[in-house]
Amino acid sequence: MAGTGYHCPRCGAELRGDPRKGGSRPGGTPGCPYEGLAYASLRAEHDAIYFGPWRRIDASPMEIRRGYHGIGRHLDAIARELAGHDLPGAARDLASAREAHEDADPRYDHPNALRLMDNALSYAHRAIDDLLHEKGLPPHRPMDFAEWYDVVEVPFRDEW
Repeated sequence: MAGTGYHCPRCGAELRGDPRKGGSRPGGTPGCPYEGLAYASLRAEHDAIYFGPWRRIDASPMEIRRGYHGIGRHLDAIARELAGHDLPGAARDLASAREAHEDADPRYDHPNALRLMDNALSYAHRAIDDLLHEKGLPPHRPMDFAEWYDVVEVPFRDEW
């Protein structure tokens, strides 16, 4: 999607698209599409990775490494949030995410690294959904935010 690139003023996620769709603040600052949502920063970070360049078919090795490290930071953020909750299912999802992430380390040139990175991100998404479920909220749906990212389609979605 064509548009201007900028960082969300609330959560810091790099967003692309039409900032007017999220409203604006005094001084013309674009609004955050995640504003008012529970776990807004976890959702924004998830979506920035989900719609990231590492998932393109023609992703460079550098983009894949950046995606890998972004997933690692995201898992750390989820772990910090889960530390204040007694959610065994979310803890299992996070452990599965960490295992897939570790196995996907691009330094070892694993033939299924991209699939494992995608799996790690999927388990991370489940942990976020577990947090939302605890609050009685519906699950996070990344495609609801697709217009904010430079994405035509999400590769791999139906292949694995």
